Amino acid sequence: MKYDSRLIRKPYAQPRLKRAAWGFVTAAFWGLYIYLWLPLVTLILWLLGVRTAFFELYTRQHQVEPFLIVAIPAMAALCALLLIGWAEYNRWRFARQDRRSPQDDVRVDEVAQRLGADLALAQRLGQSKVTLLHMNEQAIPESMSTPALVVPAAG
Repeated sequence: MKYDSRLIRKPYAQPRLKRAAWGFVTAAFWGLYIYLWLPLVTLILWLLGVRTAFFELYTRQHQVEPFLIVAIPAMAALCALLLIGWAEYNRWRFARQDRRSPQDDVRVDEVAQRLGADLALAQRLGQSKVTLLHMNEQAIPESMSTPALVVPAAG
């Protein structure tokens, strides 16, 4: 039986618009899921006194601490600068290498040597798409077979 590529899901083979639409649907349902947990989280935080601690530490007598007005935006700007700096450093570091370029083919004798198998087995491996290797006690391939694939029913 010939190899059927429908058995492996390939999300990047789908059109971008379809992938993006399912991404938005997934994000919406995650948002709904989190929204449903918020009352329980609020109750736990209230029982732990987080609301009281917030008012005592930051808004005592309903006044905003002047230090917070300056410190929180400064910390947010520093975090943003650090993140942008790290991203630019990585872009500079990896800009010279294109990792998407095709890789060189590996010779059959090298595959056989690395596997510890004979040359005939390595040649058969290179010609098949789906293979089941039969190994001995020392994890060296002795033989191979092609498993019978079950084709999913069209539905």
